[in-house]
Amino acid sequence: MKKDHLFKNNVDHPVFCPNPSCPYNARDMAASSNWFYSYGMYHTTARGNIHRFVCKHCGKTCSTQTFSLHYWTHSYTDFADLDERFNSCAGYRQIGRALCLSYRVLKNRFLRLSRNYLNLFDSSLAGFTLPEDIAFDGFESYLRSQYFPDNFNIAIGCTSRIPYAFSLSLLRRKGCMTAVQKQNRTVIDAVWRPKKHALIDDCKTIFRDVLSLYMNRPTLSPFTFHTDEKKEYGIALAELPEWRHLHDLHLVQHKTVSSRAARTKNNPLFPVNYFDREIRKNSAAHARETVRGDREVSMSLSRMAITIGYHTFRKPFRITNKTLREGQKSHADMVN
Repeated sequence: MKKDHLFKNNVDHPVFCPNPSCPYNARDMAASSNWFYSYGMYHTTARGNIHRFVCKHCGKTCSTQTFSLHYWTHSYTDFADLDERFNSCAGYRQIGRALCLSYRVLKNRFLRLSRNYLNLFDSSLAGFTLPEDIAFDGFESYLRSQYFPDNFNIAIGCTSRIPYAFSLSLLRRKGCMTAVQKQNRTVIDAVWRPKKHALIDDCKTIFRDVLSLYMNRPTLSPFTFHTDEKKEYGIALAELPEWRHLHDLHLVQHKTVSSRAARTKNNPLFPVNYFDREIRKNSAAHARETVRGDREVSMSLSRMAITIGYHTFRKPFRITNKTLREGQKSHADMVN
């Protein structure tokens, strides 16, 4: 999987034409031809002289800022440093105090970072052939308070431990509650309730995306989904016509494991259990008894995209007590 130029903040030439209708909008075509020429420069107070370019085919102009993570900003931020701090269980206020940045600026930079990771995943998985079986389970957390539990549905490779896809399902509070807590939930129910069968629908989206990667195999060899015994997973798979067709051909199977089984490396769900632990210890929003929990659905998704991107492309596959060396394989390297 690709991971080049993950935090390349500045470029000295355009990498593709920003016009979507231009044939040189495709990176591969732009890389193999001389499609632009210099079009002067302009001066900015924040970054000095900015070089401009024009496309020879469509006449669209652009600059080095067009392809920068700092596009339309007025201050420099080290995104690699932000990524490290974020995945070291630091909260927004902690990072802001250390770097003298306001929450508004931090939020903007983290949204840019998450979109950069999502773009990296999109380009890496385009035409990708899934070489391994999948372990699938939900990671439960909450938004703002315990009255708004949510569930991240995550599909992880059994061998590489790469999260290939995830979605977020909003749930209704369940479990033991006091009389006051039940009254509060009733008030919330009068205003908002999760969509019916939301978990099943969200799981179907993930299963469909994973099956599309499986279908890229040159030869459709046997493939297995490992999940726990939650009935919604079986229902979601049964409702997918592509799954039913492949199952009738005896190419795919769904194996369940008890959630009470020992969470050792011999457990087929070890990849998701391992990643759950990584989220709990590395993400401030999901640490036990945290006061730094997510408050917005969009930011919660963005945070998870950063966590998954860091885990896939930057975190070493196995960490030992030895000194970290250059060239140590990441999780993405394990599927190359």
